[in-house]
Amino acid sequence: MRFQLLFGFISILMCALGQQAPNRVWYGMNWASINPSHHGLSEYVEGCMGIKQQWVGFDGAPKTINATLSFPFNDRKSDGAMFGAGANILVERNGAFTFSTATIEGAVNIKTNKENRLSLGLGGGFMQVGYDPSYVSTNQQDVVISRFSTANYPTYKLGLSYRTKNSLSGIYANDLGPAKWKGIGTQAQLRTEWGVYYRQLVVLNQDWFLLPSVKITPLRYAPFNYELALRMNYAYRVQLWTGTQNLNSVQVGLGFRVKDFFSINYLFDRTRAGMEGINLNSHAIGIKCILEKHGAINRKQQLLLD
Repeated sequence: MRFQLLFGFISILMCALGQQAPNRVWYGMNWASINPSHHGLSEYVEGCMGIKQQWVGFDGAPKTINATLSFPFNDRKSDGAMFGAGANILVERNGAFTFSTATIEGAVNIKTNKENRLSLGLGGGFMQVGYDPSYVSTNQQDVVISRFSTANYPTYKLGLSYRTKNSLSGIYANDLGPAKWKGIGTQAQLRTEWGVYYRQLVVLNQDWFLLPSVKITPLRYAPFNYELALRMNYAYRVQLWTGTQNLNSVQVGLGFRVKDFFSINYLFDRTRAGMEGINLNSHAIGIKCILEKHGAINRKQQLLLD
């Protein structure tokens, strides 16, 4: 049954279809989508997928699909994963442009004591940029852009993370590719994203847990960006989210876990636009499945890494 799930997940990866600034979907339950150092950190073979529809009702509004497969390599002399590997696919459509990225990634996890792990990850692959001129109207025809349809470019990513019994922190950089995309423009650094994050697990009692978190991503050639979130979990089964991005949006979410192996989450984001009376509503769905486990499942670790 696990191998059937794995085959189905890989099929979804291959069938995924392709926003201008990076927009990973639901990184809070799939940290490996933004930071390659998380591969192998959970010690399980995992598959994750997220779908996000932003600014519902606007023509050409951003749409995103993000899928990740992650698995550990166990050292026989160790009781946990010492190496991890994975694959990431990110497809973003934003108006006239479509960005499709595929990367292969690896990580080394170092035990600093019995429970803590320091992990370093690297990844590389290709980005395909597509252009649909039907979304653009100009006074004069742009010969270069009107001829352009698709182009491929190398992309790289790296990250560092540190996991303790009750905390998770990391720093990462994504879309490290050519500074100039020939035929597209000279400000390609817009997609280069680096950020830092921190999450703390607060145990209220045997059934109730809180997970406050903060993520800061100062994009080059874009405004400073930060996200605050608070998740409440009951009995490792039901979870509620609330959060904000730049204090300009209200995010609420609901999630469920089934038999420790399968999770599904929904997030609603209501963002206030610059124009009075306009709200940019977004919806996201994320799923996560443990395809194979090595030993017993550590539920508190699941909460911290989900």
